[in-house]
Amino acid sequence: MSRVEKAARDPHLYPLNAAEQARVRDAVARAASAGRTHWLARVIALEALEATTASVLEPDGPGDGLTCYAAAGTRDRFYWETVETGDFFCAWGVSDELEASGQSRFADVRSWARSVASRLEWIGEARPLSAPILTGGFGFEEDGPRSEDWKAFPAARFVLPEILIERSDKILRAVFFVRIEPGAQERPIFDTLARRAEELVYARRPAEEERSPAPLANPVEAIGFDEGEGAGPEYRVRSDRSHLVFEGQVSQALAAIEAREFEKVVLARSLRVDHDGEVDVPIFLERLRGLYPTCTLLAVGRGQDTFLAATPETLVRLEGRTVSTAALAGSAPRGREPGEDARFAAALTGSEKERAEHAYVVDAIRDALDPFCAELTAPASPSLRKLFGIQHLETRIVGTLHEVPSAKAGQEAGEESDTADLLGIAAAMHPTPAVGGAPSLPAREWLRRFEGLDRGWYAAPVGWIDGEGGGNLCVALRSGLIRNGLHGEEVGISSRSLLFAGSGIVAGSNPKTELVETRIKLRALLAPLTEI
Repeated sequence: MSRVEKAARDPHLYPLNAAEQARVRDAVARAASAGRTHWLARVIALEALEATTASVLEPDGPGDGLTCYAAAGTRDRFYWETVETGDFFCAWGVSDELEASGQSRFADVRSWARSVASRLEWIGEARPLSAPILTGGFGFEEDGPRSEDWKAFPAARFVLPEILIERSDKILRAVFFVRIEPGAQERPIFDTLARRAEELVYARRPAEEERSPAPLANPVEAIGFDEGEGAGPEYRVRSDRSHLVFEGQVSQALAAIEAREFEKVVLARSLRVDHDGEVDVPIFLERLRGLYPTCTLLAVGRGQDTFLAATPETLVRLEGRTVSTAALAGSAPRGREPGEDARFAAALTGSEKERAEHAYVVDAIRDALDPFCAELTAPASPSLRKLFGIQHLETRIVGTLHEVPSAKAGQEAGEESDTADLLGIAAAMHPTPAVGGAPSLPAREWLRRFEGLDRGWYAAPVGWIDGEGGGNLCVALRSGLIRNGLHGEEVGISSRSLLFAGSGIVAGSNPKTELVETRIKLRALLAPLTEI
């Protein structure tokens, strides 16, 4: 009997065993006794799931986590891949969520994350405590989006998913989350957890024809193609401001630096790419993966909108008491051949201006981490981080958190270490001088007044949280916002992409050189996006 035939006769292919059912009953009882929502997570080793050829778990599926991401469709979804190691996870659906804004947004997310972790029960296979549970991110600004384009991405949003597929250290697992309300019955929970496993087994990436955009009423007439030419896709690219305006802003920033208002500011700009078709996000991510194998690949999707990045920069990684990050600032192009590449690298490492810009970032990160750490280590000189089209100065920084002291008489437990977790550290670090400026407050105020750009989640912390207060937040650089499903909003446009890049301005910066740096960074996304 085939798998599909068996499914038709028995809708519950993966029923809970007796021990798992007993744990569910305990969780139901605890939710009823507490009068509060609880959650339950079931972990299954993926080799235990007998996948059909239509499944995202077929032989090529787990080897390519983007297949899993594509299978999520337009549901809430999150993708994270460490390209060098091949480790990834993909999350679908929403079991719970939190949106926050204002100065307390990091604290609000921390409080919610702790509350969820304290009421989350685990059954099934073993899973590392440092593995992801909650996914999401923050906007660059604390007050949320100012433009319609960013409406799906508030100042802070994190999600407890329904399904999470992960590969770590060559081990494949699936985690299925279910919500347990006070007064819930056992049987529906058994059935929901079984259905979650079946959903993963029978999920599949849409066929090519299913992913193609809805046809325009009269595409030839609307877009202006000559029908006889057999024209292909069209992309219309426009910068958010002219090159002269950007260079003028750099000059304004240099005047402010000379007046000692701040020492550095990072000025960003964007490209808008309108397309007569829809962007196949998994294919775009696959191209980015191939171009940037030393970066972190991430995507956050809501409905037809997706924010994605192939970022080289970690804001903070916390595992146990070990905290790690990196300063990434100071840039130069890559050469067309090894000799030219070496000359560019030597000019970068020998540049007083570039090394000064890098030092601002290193010092600011050390100052932000120092209150949390018993020790910090970093090399005396930066190394080179070579990427496709560009190379940076990089200093990796590792620290060990202070040991949590025992609670004193009359003191609430955990009070002294209230901010010694991933989100507390992130709140102290964001934005680093690599994406905002130094000192941070006057630089950010200048950007609000003069940059004229709604950054949304660009250059902001995006990532995941584990159940122990740790996790991993990247700085969302080399990033873009993809908006599909725009049929009818403007003639000839089915999708719109916004691509972002910035340049650090310090004393000695040259407006034309800074413009060139942003152009190099924007090409990093524009080329794979418009590959036809």
